[in-house]
Amino acid sequence: MGIAENLAWMRDFLHRFDIEVKKLNKKEPFWLKCNQCPDGHCCQCIIYTVLSRRDNPFMAEDWWLMVEYAKNHFSSSDRKQLYSNILSKRSSCIFLFDNRCSVHAGRPWTCRFHPYSISFYSGHAQYPVGEIALPSCPAYASSFRIRIGEQYIQKPEILARDESNPMLIRVKLKKQKPLWVLDVTSFIEEYEKQAVTRENTPTPWYKVLALAEEAGGSECDILASYIENVR
Repeated sequence: MGIAENLAWMRDFLHRFDIEVKKLNKKEPFWLKCNQCPDGHCCQCIIYTVLSRRDNPFMAEDWWLMVEYAKNHFSSSDRKQLYSNILSKRSSCIFLFDNRCSVHAGRPWTCRFHPYSISFYSGHAQYPVGEIALPSCPAYASSFRIRIGEQYIQKPEILARDESNPMLIRVKLKKQKPLWVLDVTSFIEEYEKQAVTRENTPTPWYKVLALAEEAGGSECDILASYIENVR
């Protein structure tokens, strides 16, 4: 499949995943704090996954969605901010503006399933089976009685699975009352299957670079150069 087909699949994939997250938030309001992120902690403390994972089979598509969003929604000042972020060579996400995601609607899947998901898919080392990383951001650290910036991993006991939506499971955490989380196993399986079945042809990066250049202004010329360097 070419980039157009992959983009169509990915847009649908992200839409379906967002629907499940909304169902989780309705059942477990505890996770709504992520919607009012206080300081972009995760995007500052973790090297941006999409940019650092060179083995990401859909990195071109991830870039396409972010650049497409920037092209359609960024103001001149937004493009200048992106330009400044790239030149700063910071380790945090270049799309983080004033501690907020500037391409939130077009952000990659890896940015969407943290921190309220757990997987039981054993086909990829990136997703440890049955583990959940407790959030150490300012919004959640005190709830889990851990330090801000501290990494705390658990393999929680599963207490229940929602009969109407099996993707929602209730788990017992050591430092918190039982919480509902999202079992993303089926999504990971689909993601991996889509990666395996895609054509083994060079990714058309020139199209992504052209999209970046078309976004307008010298600020996006340097974005195109940045994409070229991190792919």
